Amino acid sequence: MIRMLWTEMRRGESRWIAALMTLIGAWYFLGADAATSDWVGWWTQSSVEVQIFAVMVMGPLVSTGAAWTAGRVRRYRTLAWAETTARSGWEQNVMVWLSAMAWALPVYVLFAAMAFSRTAGVSEVTAPVWSPLLTGAALVGLQTAVGVVVGVLSPSRIAVPFVGLGWYGALVSIALFSDERSVLPWALVPALDVHWDMAFQPNAGRLLTAAVWCLACGLLVLALPGLLRGRSVRPALGILLPVALAAVVAAGALFTFRAPLPELYWAERTPQPERPVCATEGGAQACLWPDDRHLLPEVRVALRRVDRTVGTVPGLTRTYYERGLTAPSGATPTAELPVYTPGIDREGLTQDMLAASLPQPPQGCAPHLMKEIGDYPDTFLFEAVVRSRAQVQNGYWSDEFAAALERFLKSPTADQDRWLAAAAADIRACRAVPAPPR
Repeated sequence: MIRMLWTEMRRGESRWIAALMTLIGAWYFLGADAATSDWVGWWTQSSVEVQIFAVMVMGPLVSTGAAWTAGRVRRYRTLAWAETTARSGWEQNVMVWLSAMAWALPVYVLFAAMAFSRTAGVSEVTAPVWSPLLTGAALVGLQTAVGVVVGVLSPSRIAVPFVGLGWYGALVSIALFSDERSVLPWALVPALDVHWDMAFQPNAGRLLTAAVWCLACGLLVLALPGLLRGRSVRPALGILLPVALAAVVAAGALFTFRAPLPELYWAERTPQPERPVCATEGGAQACLWPDDRHLLPEVRVALRRVDRTVGTVPGLTRTYYERGLTAPSGATPTAELPVYTPGIDREGLTQDMLAASLPQPPQGCAPHLMKEIGDYPDTFLFEAVVRSRAQVQNGYWSDEFAAALERFLKSPTADQDRWLAAAAADIRACRAVPAPPR
């Protein structure tokens, strides 16, 4: 069997596709800018990035190559001879499928190695995540199986390019129109085009279930030409029944699950760490997930800026916890600090900390419009004052708003502080803020 596999690998077109994908993957994964990338530095997101790149780019190409290889029995008019061999049609298709996957999987492993090497150069922890990679490999296998079947059944070579185009179009449509709370058919084509921060981690059990479904479905698809043709090339039912049972069980598990949140179909909440990593500058403190400890130098600079510019402004929150972290009970008021990329810089952190410092009204609180600023919500004035005190650029709302802000900033600092303290308490209590000083 190994000799036949090696022969198929040398005869097929997948070797050229593997060489092309190696070049494209090296450009994509090694050329990404760590400062602006949304995956370099996070192990989970690196795994997801490799998976979606393989499914969206490599999978359609490998599927097209497998379709061309499988269609040679029709191009060379040797279909009748192929049906008289000792191997069933299913075994012949599996051999073509294996030859294509034998070229694709090493390239897939190379993608993972390149992505993980980039992340290891940024992150201060080593925690590779494997479940998205296994699901991605299984889905590439399903894509390749469909290509083999199209090549065997299609009498025209013109249909071959449409295999890859069809897969790409289907995956794009799923990404655009799927609702992650529902399942069928989105869960049965598990292409994870998602972005998870530290608050979420992959649901390994569900991803492995999806991998089982993809592999079992791929093997069943490979049996389709044999079932449609003569009895002599049909696969043995004793082999297909266990595969069909595995596919039904896995699909049933994926179909029956309902996610409470869209993010929680393929993911689960990350368990709280025993001790988050924290940085303190003056009266401000920020705590991060342990896997984001590489951001501590930038966080310290941002904290220093915030404490220097608005450290004396009353009514602001000065303790920040990265999104997903739970503050200790009985702690001082805290604010959520969003970290959506592993390479966020000090400028972005400073802006996010300033925004998180602002008092927030209770959920469901209707905005209170202030006549003095042109009937804009009173929280707009509070934010504009804080940003002006921090010497950060403000947005423009109207001439009336700008004039009211200028009058406010010309008032004595003590009057400004008294208004800010009272306004912060009113905003948190869902009350209208007092009239601004003049």
